Amino acid sequence: MRIRTMRSLFSCSQPGRLCVLAVGLGLLPQGVHAQVTLDTTQFIVVGEGLAAGMADFALREVYQDKSFPAQMARQMKTAFPQPLIQSPGIGNAPGFTALPPRLPGTLQGSVRSLFPPTLFVFNLSVPGFRLADSMTRRPNTPVVQQRDTLQTVTNLILGFPAMILGRDKPLWTQAEYAVQMNPTLVLVELGYYDVLEPAVTDDPSRLPDVAAFRTNFTRLLAQLKTTSPEMVVMTIPDPFDTGFFSNLATATRLTGPAPDALARTFKLRSDDLLTPAGLMVLGNLVLSENKDILSPLFPGLASFFPGTVVRASTEAAVRSRVQALNAEINTAARAAGATVYDLQALFARIKARGIQAGSKTLTADFLGGFYSLDGYYPGVTGHGLIANELLQLLNTTYKTSFPLLDLTRISTDDPAVRFTPAIKKPVAEELQ
Repeated sequence: MRIRTMRSLFSCSQPGRLCVLAVGLGLLPQGVHAQVTLDTTQFIVVGEGLAAGMADFALREVYQDKSFPAQMARQMKTAFPQPLIQSPGIGNAPGFTALPPRLPGTLQGSVRSLFPPTLFVFNLSVPGFRLADSMTRRPNTPVVQQRDTLQTVTNLILGFPAMILGRDKPLWTQAEYAVQMNPTLVLVELGYYDVLEPAVTDDPSRLPDVAAFRTNFTRLLAQLKTTSPEMVVMTIPDPFDTGFFSNLATATRLTGPAPDALARTFKLRSDDLLTPAGLMVLGNLVLSENKDILSPLFPGLASFFPGTVVRASTEAAVRSRVQALNAEINTAARAAGATVYDLQALFARIKARGIQAGSKTLTADFLGGFYSLDGYYPGVTGHGLIANELLQLLNTTYKTSFPLLDLTRISTDDPAVRFTPAIKKPVAEELQ
C-alpha cells in the first residue's frame, strides 16, 4: 500500500516503476528497486558502434545478431528488431583508412537485410555516433551520401521506414526515436566513440569537453526519462585497455625481437604504443630480411610510417578524460534514477587478466581473442561476456532470473578466438 500511495501522490506513470520523485524526497533510498517489476517488452538501446555490434571494421548482420544487446534480448525472451545490414557491411572504423560509402556494395542488394525493412527497430545504436549526435543528428535525404559516411549510416539505421513512406513522415534523432518507442527498459551506451577517435588517431585535442559532455548527458537522460522507463547507463571504456594498442612486450610476442632491440632499431621510446598498422609494418620489416632497417639512416617507424605509433602523452590525456567523463555519467545517472554498469572496469579487468572460455584464455592483446580485428570492438565471446554482466546486474537489481550465456559454447564459433604464434626469422634473430 505504501508504494501504491506514493505513486498516487506523485503521479508516477505506469504501475510497477520506481517513482523518481519519491526517491528525491527521501521516501525511498536511491537505487532501491524493491517491489519493481522489470518490464522488458520494449527494450530499447541507445548507443554507438559497440552496442550496434560493429566488429572487424564494419557493421553487418553476422555480428549484429550477436551483439550484447541482441544476446541479452534472447535471454530475456523479448523481441528485439534490429536494422540488420547485409555483408560486407557499412561504416568506417576509426584509425583505419576511411572509405566513401558506395551502396549497394559487392554482394549487397537492398543493404538493409530485410526489405521492406522492419517497421521499427529497437537497437538504435549508430557506429560513429558521439554523445551530441544522439540528440542532434537526423536522417536526411538522399539515403546514400557519398561525402558523408556517418550520415549515410544514420539514414540506414534511423531513417527507415520514414524515408520510404513519404515526405510528411517525421525523421527522428536517436533520442527522439527511443522516446517514440515508449520504452520500458532503456540501455544507454554512448561516449566511447567520443574518446576512441582521439585515442587511435593520436590526437588528444579531439577529446570532448567535460562541461559540454555533462550538459549533453544530463539532457539525454532527461529526454529518455519522459516515458518513465527503467534505465541502465554504461560507463565509457578506456580505449587504451583494448587490443588496438600494443606495447613493445606484446610486439615481441608477435614478431620475435626483444623490446630493447625493437626500440633501438625502429627508433621507438620504451613507452610508445603500436597500432595494428604499426604491428603489421614492423612485422613485415622483420620478416622481409631487409637490412636497411638496421642502418642508422633509417628514420624510425613513426617518422616513416604515419599512423603506426601512439605516444604515451596521448594515453595519459585520454585516460584522464575518460575518468572525468565517467564521473559525470555516474552523477547524471544518479540524478535520473538510472542504474550504472561499469563497462570501464570490465575492459580494465580483461586487460589485467583476460577471461577463460573453456580451455582458452582470451586476452586484450591484439589477436588475443577478446577483440575483433579492429582491436577495440569485442568479438562474439566478448559481447557474450558483456551481456552476461548486464543480465547479472538486472537480476540483482530487479530480482529477475534471466539465464546467462554459455561463453565456452559461444567461443567455439567466434572468429576472434584465434591463436597467433610468435614469429622467428633470421632478421628477428639478428635484431636480438
